[in-house]
Amino acid sequence: MYSDDRIREEASRIEHGGMGSLGTAISEAASSVQRRIEEFREQGFEKATEEVVQYVRAQPLNAMLIAAGLGMLLGILAGVRRR
Repeated sequence: MYSDDRIREEASRIEHGGMGSLGTAISEAASSVQRRIEEFREQGFEKATEEVVQYVRAQPLNAMLIAAGLGMLLGILAGVRRR
């Protein structure tokens, strides 16, 4: 997971470096996602569950806000489908 400092560094690099740095940042993010997918395939659902539990324990407010946002999004999508 990204820490706040890493996110700020990435944003600063993108802001100061222009489009070239943006492409680099996107490539790095894509490779990071690919690595995480491979880890998930190798270690399975248990590892992902363990990481989610650790995140929720470390940052309960953020976890609640994420869950509320996802619930609201799903509710909106379900409401749109019924119309």
